[in-house]
Amino acid sequence: MKLLIWGVTGFLALLWTGAAAMLAAAVNWLASSSADPAIRGVQAMAQWPLPDWLGVWVPPGVIEPLKASISELLGSMVTATSWIAPLLGWLSPLVWVIWGLVLVLMLALAGGFHLLAARSSRPAA
Repeated sequence: MKLLIWGVTGFLALLWTGAAAMLAAAVNWLASSSADPAIRGVQAMAQWPLPDWLGVWVPPGVIEPLKASISELLGSMVTATSWIAPLLGWLSPLVWVIWGLVLVLMLALAGGFHLLAARSSRPAA
């Protein structure tokens, strides 16, 4: 039982570490990327033709306002990067601090379950 507790804890710790590493890498990539490609991407998206099958499922009066609102949302996200960019430098260390806190909590829970398993497997005196 103790081996199962620590095996599951180790597996969960590996998953948690992988998730934190991917999130930290994504934050670092986002912090290092410039807004110019994003602006060009939003402008290119506004020029995309709508698929023909969309007219069958969605009324024509809804398609254009939906496309305009999505384009506006992406445009506002691009302009927001100017004030979000300084905060992105702090997010990667914050991800690792949260990773450490959760890992300590996982190890404490595994230790508690280990003691509980050891206590329940002792013969009565």
